[in-house]
Amino acid sequence: MKKYKVRITGLGIEATAIIPFEIEPTTEQVENKIAEYLNHNLMKIDKDDFYSVDRYSITYEELPIEL
Repeated sequence: MKKYKVRITGLGIEATAIIPFEIEPTTEQVENKIAEYLNHNLMKIDKDDFYSVDRYSITYEELPIEL
């Protein structure tokens, strides 16, 4: 299982979460999982006006495997 740190910035917020995937995810799979996490309040969301308030960006990176 691979874990990814996902970050959304923009729209007046900054949201982060660690999301696991069984395989290397596509961007569509990442976006679907983000929507699921947001619907279930599983992402840490902070107010942030530093980034654009009328658009957003998503970044994600694979976390190293813990031994």
